[in-house]
Amino acid sequence: MSANDSENKQMQPSSQQPSAASPNPNLMAADVSEFFEGSPVPTFAINNEHVITDWNRACELISGLTAVEMVGTRNHWRLLYTHERPLLVDLIVSGTIEENVNVLYRDKPRRSSVIKGTYQIEDFFPHLGEAGRWLSFSAAALHNPAGQIVGAIEVLQDITQQKAAEVALQKAHDGLEHLVEERTTELKEVNANLTGLNAKLKSSFLTTIKIFSNLIEMRAGHLAGHSRRVADLARRIAGRMNVSFNDAQEIFVAGLLHNIGKIGFSDELLATPLNLMNSDTLRIYQKFTIHGEQLLMPLEDMTSIAHIIRSQQERFDGGGYPDRLAGSEIPLGARILAIASDYENLQNGTLLQKELRNDQAFNMVLRGEGKRYDPAVVLAFQEVINGVINPTTEAQSELFTSQLKPGMIIARDLIGQDNFLLLSTDHVLDERLIKKIIAFEAAWGVRMTIWVKASARDSTPAA
Repeated sequence: MSANDSENKQMQPSSQQPSAASPNPNLMAADVSEFFEGSPVPTFAINNEHVITDWNRACELISGLTAVEMVGTRNHWRLLYTHERPLLVDLIVSGTIEENVNVLYRDKPRRSSVIKGTYQIEDFFPHLGEAGRWLSFSAAALHNPAGQIVGAIEVLQDITQQKAAEVALQKAHDGLEHLVEERTTELKEVNANLTGLNAKLKSSFLTTIKIFSNLIEMRAGHLAGHSRRVADLARRIAGRMNVSFNDAQEIFVAGLLHNIGKIGFSDELLATPLNLMNSDTLRIYQKFTIHGEQLLMPLEDMTSIAHIIRSQQERFDGGGYPDRLAGSEIPLGARILAIASDYENLQNGTLLQKELRNDQAFNMVLRGEGKRYDPAVVLAFQEVINGVINPTTEAQSELFTSQLKPGMIIARDLIGQDNFLLLSTDHVLDERLIKKIIAFEAAWGVRMTIWVKASARDSTPAA
């Protein structure tokens, strides 16, 4: 037996079936059975003899170990490990958590700032599931009315998706310079004369952003396409307000990523409309803007976008969060994003239990003018939704690629697959670029239409 095995044996009784296993009566008085069975979170409890007294359905699902075979035994180690060793609940019941938690978990424990003697730990368990799972787990003591410890409860949370997103984001950051260099050559072939194109609009950059914007939508089916619709509406509002090209692109990207801070939310929280959340759930929810900013801050080129995401829940009257900014203190991009996201969320049931029609959502946004929303942005939003055309806007025609001619001027940003910016507004077409666009169309297997500034005698509109 190794030194570690000896130490583990001292901290936890044998896992063999005890001869007289029965729940501690004081622990039974706690009557937590209803909580256990109704909770979607894997949770179990032991008494002061290290015997399992409760093992909920979520524990069964994550481990494959049933309550029938686990309750009444000391085999709770099987939930996390392939060999016998103490868990956090064992250290609490034994009164040795302060001495042994770092021995067992090395540099992984984080001490709770709320409950003395409680720790939270994150670790990877390769034997769980097909490819292993990341779990966050914590434990707390159970006391009888006299204040004596009569057992302990341990709660686990699957954070595999959150860890995968963190790893993907870090890899994107580490490899960004290489990807930008690699894509620059391709971009020059598409548009050698395009100047001032921001590096964050390279195909690799926007492809990565699209992946992140889909993470939440993959878990919540009712959000499918939500981020893209928000981003498109936000960019149209920005265009109506004559925002610069680069600033409009930042607002568009912020729209794609505005929900990235919800990656760590449980499925239950994602499915709960805002108006049905209790105070505890609401406190968790309101941190998503800060989490979104923190996830993007390692990327230097995303600083402005991260600030927009942080401030998207601020109110024009100063009553929002997280910084209680008011009026022009709120970044313009965040004021635009607030309307675009709320308009969509009112229709998909994220804000209210009832899904509103688009006209109902439109009217509710108008009622928030001067309170939740900037009046100037509300006006631009109205004009976009109502299809108001700027009187100074030149006539535009929608053409197929076969109808393009050298000298025509692009009227709207030409976006290719994976949100890749092919050509920007006001770019003048030449024969070489037209051939490139047709080649892309053939490679993607789609029929494209392009908006150009052209008179009726110069072109025939696409049918």
